[in-house]
This record gives sequence, C-alpha cells and structure tokens, in this order.
Amino acid sequence: MVELAALYSDLKKQNIYLFSYNVGPEKSVTLEMNHKYAIFADFFQIDSTAEIKRTLAHEIRHCATGCTHKICSPLDLVQKHEYKANRWAIEQYLPFEKLNAAIIEGYNEAWQLAEYFDFPEDFINKAVDYYEISMERKFG
Repeated sequence: MVELAALYSDLKKQNIYLFSYNVGPEKSVTLEMNHKYAIFADFFQIDSTAEIKRTLAHEIRHCATGCTHKICSPLDLVQKHEYKANRWAIEQYLPFEKLNAAIIEGYNEAWQLAEYFDFPEDFINKAVDYYEISMERKFG
C-alpha cells in the first residue's frame, strides 16, 4: 500500500510545490513555469485520504514528465496528457505485481481493492482496465 507520506516525499524529491487553493470546478491543477511545478489542490472538494492520494499521484505525474498543456490546448492533447498522467500514476503507485498479489490473496472486488490500497474505487477500476488492455495488446 502506498502511504500518503510517500507521495509527500515524492513531491519534496522533485521540488514540486503544493498549495491548498480553490481552483474552481476542478479538484486540482498543475502549473509549470520556467521548469518549476506547483500543484494547486482544493482540499475542501476532496473528501477522503484515498482521493487525496489519487489526486496527488495523478498531478505528480504531470510534473515528473513535464506533460502539461496550455488552457487553450485542443481536447485531444488534453485527453492524451490526462491518459498519460493516469497511466504513470497507476504504474508508479499501483504496480501490476502488487495488484495481482492482492487479487491472489482474495481481494477480488474493486471496493475490496480500494479499501486494501486506500485509493478510490474509480482509480482501482482504471488500473484494472489499464492492465487488462496492456495484457490484451501483449498477448492478443
């Protein structure tokens, strides 16, 4: 299981600033200026530790890879960057080996895995979908 402290440690290692700020309808945004990154998260819209972890994992990816976009970017570019952010967060914080081991232990439902890993159920579903698609591509 990934502890919240590990995510904060990753923020510190990568010199990413974290601010609690109302960012409108979004729960969080990442901004880049002169190759420095800041995450602005509206913690009043985030209702659990699991959701904080998912949010930070996703936004750290934007910073770690420099995959940010302008507000006026076309939708296909935004979707591409968001997909990459989710993929990186899954691989980094919910690797296949750990997910598979939990399933072998008997955590078969998404809600069980969500409780086990302390991530939101939608993040678990994205991870399962991602790994299923990866396996299909790899093994046909």
